[in-house]
Amino acid sequence: MAKEVKRLKAVQINSLPPGTHSDGDNLLLRVRDSGSRSWVFRYKQNGRAIELGLGSTTDRTLAEAREIAGNMRRSIANGQSPKDVLRVEKPSKTFTDYALECIEHKKTGWRNSKHANQWRNTLMQYAFPFIG
Repeated sequence: MAKEVKRLKAVQINSLPPGTHSDGDNLLLRVRDSGSRSWVFRYKQNGRAIELGLGSTTDRTLAEAREIAGNMRRSIANGQSPKDVLRVEKPSKTFTDYALECIEHKKTGWRNSKHANQWRNTLMQYAFPFIG
């Protein structure tokens, strides 16, 4: 019979002592001696324990960590790698796209249209060739 794990509460997270604290369902809270706190997803593959970091408690709430852990468990059940859950797609826009969009957005606040041209020309000459 499996031992029932006491689920963590959001108010406990910042007061737990150093060590590894289980929330159940493969989700762990690792508290270091330095006081840093991070979420860890732990699972077994081919008899070997594998741990994946989910981020700091300042970056993710308990609810977010539980949601990600749930998605990871589902991906394992579907025969996929849980690492795929953490992969972030790269934005399709370039620096040039964002910069020109920003200039268009800020243009209304400038005194005249000459400022927009100066910004665009300066970026085209100095930034776009290097950053793209």
